Amino acid sequence: MKRTWWLLLVAFFAGAAMAQPNTKAYAPEDLNKLTQPEQIRVLEKQYAELSGGRQLPEDQLEFYLEQIPRGWTYAQITQDMSQSIRDRVDGVTFPDQEATRPNWNTPGWTTQPPVRGQVIECESRDGRYRECASGFFNPPTIDRQISSTRCVEGRNWGHRPGVIWVSGGCRARFIEAAPLVGQVPEVTCQSVRGYRECNVAFRGPATLVRQVSGSSLCVEGRTWGQRPGLIWVDRGCSGVFSEGYRPSGGFYDPNQYNQNVVDCASLDGAYTLCSWNERFGQPFLIEQYSLRACVEGVSWGYTPRRGLWVDRGCRARFGARR
Repeated sequence: MKRTWWLLLVAFFAGAAMAQPNTKAYAPEDLNKLTQPEQIRVLEKQYAELSGGRQLPEDQLEFYLEQIPRGWTYAQITQDMSQSIRDRVDGVTFPDQEATRPNWNTPGWTTQPPVRGQVIECESRDGRYRECASGFFNPPTIDRQISSTRCVEGRNWGHRPGVIWVSGGCRARFIEAAPLVGQVPEVTCQSVRGYRECNVAFRGPATLVRQVSGSSLCVEGRTWGQRPGLIWVDRGCSGVFSEGYRPSGGFYDPNQYNQNVVDCASLDGAYTLCSWNERFGQPFLIEQYSLRACVEGVSWGYTPRRGLWVDRGCRARFGARR
């Protein structure tokens, strides 16, 4: 009799183990059905299971949260996680990647944010478009114009996080503007009993000015985040928020690219190659997602033999010209 019960127990647990790989009770395939804090918990849990308990890197988490509204499914994210874990174990994203790694001595590139008051010179020679890495955390202003052509923001010069661009003969020296302390409306959002949303009237992205909670850290993407018109906080995070860096438009013309677009991300600052169909021609940057600068030839580039690459934390969307 005891032997019969023992065999039944073994069969039961064996059947449960066999069925387990096909179960996925905690996550729907369409992650848009979850709130953002729930999405974060699912992604963190899945990455921990795949990696043996390691924490999902901040850049990678932020990247996945951006892809969910664009249609990435739970299965796609799981596959990408598995690939990224294998890449880190191997210590290399693609074999022989050093052959196409850029030269870090490119003029205008800075590996560290400049000291406040440092001047960055950026010149459009022969009317050509040029990008200069600034490292600025705040929008730049013209310190001194050195061209006879008038430099007009949004027309022949502009900026995005970490980058200044010039075109049409604009040549100038730029400095980082001081933070607009007291001039930008601030909003306090507090998580007292779990998840909470606070409405804001910011036109650009929000930034954490200071944390007012005690032991609960406010970490973007984990305990606080944002969507158009609101900020959310969770897990005890309480902070004061204001409108953050808003790029000036004009560094690309949305009418110049077709529907062939690719999102490419350097997660944890790693060199990464992304698939790009050479029939599309030369890619160009449409929109930068990262706070770290995306500068062609420095932190992103393209070679027909290898394809599209990003590095040093650059995360952006690239398109093909019409």
